[in-house]
Amino acid sequence: MHERLQRFLTLGAIAILVLLIVAFLWSEEALQSPSRTWETLSNAVITLVGEYPDRPRTLLGQVLQLLLLLFGTFAFGALIGKFSAYFVTQALSQTLPMKPFSNHIIICNWNAKAPLVLRQLIAANVYHPRDIVLLCAEPIALDPEFQGRPDVFVVQGDPTHHGTLERLNAPQAKAIILLADADMEAPDEKNALIALAVKHLEKTPGQEQDIHVVAELVNSDRQRHLKEAGVDEVILSQDYSSGILAQSALFRQMSEVYRQLLTYSDHTNEFYFIEPGYYPTTLCGLSFAALSAWMSEYSSRHPENPLLLIGIRRQNQQVLLNPRPTDFQSLDPSDTLIVMAYRPIYDLRG
Repeated sequence: MHERLQRFLTLGAIAILVLLIVAFLWSEEALQSPSRTWETLSNAVITLVGEYPDRPRTLLGQVLQLLLLLFGTFAFGALIGKFSAYFVTQALSQTLPMKPFSNHIIICNWNAKAPLVLRQLIAANVYHPRDIVLLCAEPIALDPEFQGRPDVFVVQGDPTHHGTLERLNAPQAKAIILLADADMEAPDEKNALIALAVKHLEKTPGQEQDIHVVAELVNSDRQRHLKEAGVDEVILSQDYSSGILAQSALFRQMSEVYRQLLTYSDHTNEFYFIEPGYYPTTLCGLSFAALSAWMSEYSSRHPENPLLLIGIRRQNQQVLLNPRPTDFQSLDPSDTLIVMAYRPIYDLRG
């Protein structure tokens, strides 16, 4: 929306300028002679830069000359402001060294959901600190609670440019979150461009790595576009909100269940993945019921952070929640355990 308005204002200013100059030429009867046209046009240009040339012969010409003077003052003032902002930004980027980020999270774009996402990531940082980088083309007005934090960094730049992502060491990021740009008329298309830039970086020689990209989707018809651009997970908020509304209508306080699962704190549970190689090899070959029994025994030995086995993620990324015996026979060494716990846990071998 902001970009569209800016384009409209620019075209409008150009149209007004052309109209004023043509009217000025007509009022001075300069269109009948090439030499007279050139002289009057020169006077118009001189007026635009803030100088007073020869006085127009007609009253209408004098009025139009004054309007050209005012237009030039505002137009050149805005232009100088743009140039000043550009050079200041360039100077800051050259004088302020960028921290060598690694295992960080990059949030591209900014909207009303951004503070909520940032708040949850900060809460998750308590046990496993990592840097959070906010990347946006426009200046971001951070809430006071985020200002001055050593783990939150704000970078102004175009996230669709490879150079911007390289400067933030995107290939070494744990994840990149693409929020829907509130200032864009087509935020899904912009996120597709960012995803393409990210996937291009995955092929950088010596830095080949699968960068996990999560994108917010506005228009459900664009889901395929984001997937084809390389987005790993597409989140359409309407899908989740409608499901929560329906289930909350059928079962009281169901919304509270989801709220606790989606909130990081010492008093709520969250989901965690135990990757292959981080659980005892003796679990391989066990059924889901046997795995649940082992998890209960493990929890009795660790009452400060009890675990509940929720499901299994297969090597092909298929997720099985509370699977039936016909859907899941035994644990394969390539499977990932999905557990619910109070605090982050990634290793069950201890």
